[in-house]
Amino acid sequence: MQQRRRSQSHLFAASTPSTQIGAELQSIKSSILPALFEGLEIKKAKSNGKISTRVLTLSDDLFKLFLSRTSKRQLLGKRAVSTLVGAVMATKEVDCIQLHIKVIDIADILFVQSGFIGSRKLEAAATLAFRGEKFNPAQVVSIFHGTTTTDFILKDDEDRNALLSSIQIIRDAYHKASMKPNITREQLLLRYAWFDVDLGRHAVLDLAGFLRLLRRINVYIKQEKATKIYRDYCLELHSEPQYRHSLGQRMRRGSKMSLRVNRGSNGHRDHFGINFHECTELFQRIKSEQNGGKQVCDLIFNELFGEGRESVAAEDIVQYFLIDRQGNNDATTDEAKNIIRLYGSSGDGESIDRMSFGQYLLSAENDLFDPAKQRFDESVLNESLSEYFINSSHNTYLTGDQIQSKSSLEAYAVALHRGCKCLELDCFDGDKTGAVVVYHSYTATSKIAFIDIVLVVKKYIVANPGTLPIILSLDNHCSSPFQEMMAVILKKELGEMLYHPTSTLDKLPSPRDLAGKVLLKGRRTSGKDDGLSETTKASVDINGRRVSINNRISFASPLKNGTRNSKDATETPSNSVNLAPELAEITTFNTVRFKDFSSAATLPVTDMISVSESKFLRILNQNENVTLWKSYNRQHMTRTYPSGTRLDSSNFNPVLHWSEGCQMVSLNYQTDDSEMAINDGRFRENGGCGYVKQSLNNYPGTMNLKIKVLAGSCLPHPFGEPSGEVTSPYVILRLHDVTTTTTTNKSEELLKVEERKTHTVQDNGFCPQWTDAKEFAFKVESPGVAMLQFTIIHSDEGFIDDKMCLTAIPVRCLRRGLRSVQFYDRNCQHGSFAFARLLVSVEIEQHIPWK
Repeated sequence: MQQRRRSQSHLFAASTPSTQIGAELQSIKSSILPALFEGLEIKKAKSNGKISTRVLTLSDDLFKLFLSRTSKRQLLGKRAVSTLVGAVMATKEVDCIQLHIKVIDIADILFVQSGFIGSRKLEAAATLAFRGEKFNPAQVVSIFHGTTTTDFILKDDEDRNALLSSIQIIRDAYHKASMKPNITREQLLLRYAWFDVDLGRHAVLDLAGFLRLLRRINVYIKQEKATKIYRDYCLELHSEPQYRHSLGQRMRRGSKMSLRVNRGSNGHRDHFGINFHECTELFQRIKSEQNGGKQVCDLIFNELFGEGRESVAAEDIVQYFLIDRQGNNDATTDEAKNIIRLYGSSGDGESIDRMSFGQYLLSAENDLFDPAKQRFDESVLNESLSEYFINSSHNTYLTGDQIQSKSSLEAYAVALHRGCKCLELDCFDGDKTGAVVVYHSYTATSKIAFIDIVLVVKKYIVANPGTLPIILSLDNHCSSPFQEMMAVILKKELGEMLYHPTSTLDKLPSPRDLAGKVLLKGRRTSGKDDGLSETTKASVDINGRRVSINNRISFASPLKNGTRNSKDATETPSNSVNLAPELAEITTFNTVRFKDFSSAATLPVTDMISVSESKFLRILNQNENVTLWKSYNRQHMTRTYPSGTRLDSSNFNPVLHWSEGCQMVSLNYQTDDSEMAINDGRFRENGGCGYVKQSLNNYPGTMNLKIKVLAGSCLPHPFGEPSGEVTSPYVILRLHDVTTTTTTNKSEELLKVEERKTHTVQDNGFCPQWTDAKEFAFKVESPGVAMLQFTIIHSDEGFIDDKMCLTAIPVRCLRRGLRSVQFYDRNCQHGSFAFARLLVSVEIEQHIPWK
């Protein structure tokens, strides 16, 4: 009877069998909320704002969260099949896909927030709540995973807190375990894909499941050949005649599970196939046979240590690899022994074999982006704010284009968790609600409440008390009464988090001094048009009407939801606002009119300029402004932002702006483009804290780069989709640099982008190789700001090629030698992006002392 109840508790277990990472998660199972395994009733918010009752269940292996209409306890009457061990519990199988409304893999979760409305679904639910049953924002939970959210209400405080704690414990355990060297990326990928291909939930793959897995992880083999590979492997495993056993028994090959045979409802139907461990072994064979049986890592091993060797000791690793190939002249035997300790599988603890050495080459420890530069270092955060690049966003509230997209609190939550430290708010007098609202003026974008944005920032700081200062860039269009309301909200909600500037400052505070604080940027005094704002002259089709978009005029007639109309309270343009004293006294950075750098340099250090990208270029091309702007930025701050003509929310290349020492280069975070990836790469430095020390004066010379793309591993489908055709990848390398030309009258700096491209590897996204790849040469003229970008593209013959993944690395953070390149999706490593790698060879010739 006790065993029977135990079997029933596996009803919602994911089908992934015991793995190394699974064993790690099992060790923390006692710390998980018990109700999660049986089913926790929640109120889920849909995208249309409607609330429905669902049951949240955690799989027994802790890898999956399920949202279903029915709990485990209720489903027992339906006699469903266990999904972990494959044991038949019932007389009728139930399709798990039909039972589960949503499946969330633990590897896909980016972050979880609770206690406030901070997602589009909850915003929609809150809007509907005014006409129906209201809910308490303190009771909501939002799980951000992939590019979407799962939002629900859980009224019981104890259960909600235990749920949040459980998810965090599981995430921490998963990420800790996934970083262990003895767990390969191929294993992680197979584990991640298993649920999608094991449709029978028997923890073994039959032939159809194996063919699905091939497509899922980007391996192309003709079906006839794949069928033969599978059947030959099964015959090898199950050559014994007694392969049919009673219910639930397993046949063993050595100490390894080789076959599960399960009887179905009629007592005759069998479920058999290869299990997870056997599948891992089979894919290693397939990988070794791809590319004509010649693997790049094997060729490298032969080149470094000799063809006749299967393993090498620490002394050889130091001399032939770390010193001769990686350029680490200070390498020690202890470093080599650490590699052996972490990755060696020879058993003697004194050497590392071929396969393990290949795993090290593609590991995070061997990252092209120097891991030391990626780690958080508090000691470099003691200089003036003007000495740092600050991760900044433009029109943070928007979720799409600049004209018709929705404004959302979710955009602020996502930006903060991506490391953004300067958020923009365009503030206006509210309409009938009498609240301060934020939206894009003279457009059809929707409105959100100023106070709700402040609450999102507050909750983020409470959850991350050590966060470096967050700057709120206020584009203030409010009348005096509404400005006073803003000041009251900021002081009441933020309390001691709000930074109150002193009257005189000779030098700006450091990021470390301001940790946990919120600073305000705005215009303290009124003034006429200073030329800093940019008139947008364009037109767009909205609701079937062709509308002129011009920030000096209003729409000819009212539009719905967020547009200016006659019922709105007065909205005073920011360039003629008299700032209320209550708001002025808590505003740190004062945006001033730019005349010239000579006069600007004499202003207080808290006075700063804010210009669009086109204004930036006009200023840069005047006289000696290249030198003068850099000098100005040593003590003062500059913010730049996209031109108003970028109606599609596209971004400009930030590298030239960084070259001038501009601290706040604001981009449209909602747009996943190449320019945003460059920004993400820059701020991956220093632990992603949002503040990166400038080093413009540390790299006065040039350098030469020589790069070969050798191989790829576990590449995702385009856009991270779980399915699709097997990809044919090629790699584009781009150097984003700044070149300087000097004449008698002035110096001129220009953005320089150089591009190189590999050939296409057909039908292989699992382990592509570019063994005959060319060596690409780049001359870097501004190493202090230059960025090297890798983009992997799927060649879709006859159609538009699709982006698979990309990443960017500061040139000053590159390491020479044989290195791995890691990839990201919106500055995060989640889902299939976490497993993708390139193996490259990099040579760096320096013409300057490297500091």
